[in-house]
Amino acid sequence: MVASGIMFHHFYGDHHPKGQGAISARNLEDLIVSLGRNNVLPAREWLTRALAGKLGDNDLCLTFDDALKCQYDIAVPVMRSLGLTGFWFVYSSVFQGDIGALEVYRHFRTIQFASIDQFYDAFFKTGLALYPVEYEAALASFNPNTYLSAFPFYTDRDRLFRYLRDDGFGWPRYSAVMQSMMEKCGYDARSASVSLWMNDQDIGRLHDEGHIVGLHSFTHPTRLCELSVQAQQEEYQKNFDHLHTVLGVPPCVMAHPSNSYSSETISILRGMGIQLGFRSNMEPVANRSLYEFPRQDHANLMRVLRP
Repeated sequence: MVASGIMFHHFYGDHHPKGQGAISARNLEDLIVSLGRNNVLPAREWLTRALAGKLGDNDLCLTFDDALKCQYDIAVPVMRSLGLTGFWFVYSSVFQGDIGALEVYRHFRTIQFASIDQFYDAFFKTGLALYPVEYEAALASFNPNTYLSAFPFYTDRDRLFRYLRDDGFGWPRYSAVMQSMMEKCGYDARSASVSLWMNDQDIGRLHDEGHIVGLHSFTHPTRLCELSVQAQQEEYQKNFDHLHTVLGVPPCVMAHPSNSYSSETISILRGMGIQLGFRSNMEPVANRSLYEFPRQDHANLMRVLRP
């Protein structure tokens, strides 16, 4: 192992549906036990060691992206029972009226289709009908053997979907495809979004219980590094201001949304007083900075520990 974070997103149980990649409270507890409870450090202890350059190879921490309500409802009770705290990376637009389209689209495909392959069938068909030129061009340039290679649990269809979303179509066309599908199914995005997110009170309680809450940008752009320096600054400043107000202290950590960042991004974060940041994979980085600590997706660990 190498000192790193373990990255979590979706959990299921109670009223939270079992979507692709979601795990249960039992899965989380079993994973922590399999890794060795003593290897998983409380967030503040891990941060202190990291900043002092004293992390051991077996020192792990738990990290949670996107401020999802399922994380608070399912994961937090498990962590309380084990005496653990984690890092929570929040993007703020959903706390200020945005429905959080990226997550709403995931919820739509989870509850509206019997399987992820049924969703992909509908998505590819709709995308081809709306944007045939872009669709065919994407197919011609797409290589499933190299795209998102850091995430081996993705199928070729998972990769093609993400490639179309982020590169072949880009966000505006991707949204148009999803909106067309949701309208056809009568799915109400605004109503659905109400149950997906934590609120400010939840974030405050995490902080009060010793967890560390950090930045994840304002709107979670999947290609943040392609924004202008000014736009990146605005993304993180608005995120910073929201969390500073909620927590009563300035946030000092962050995670790069969709692993998208540049040297300019790191300069922005350093100038804001952010002390440490996380990537979203384990790929080595030459001359790694304090803003590029690796993270292992929980799905990779579960495949290794429980094949």
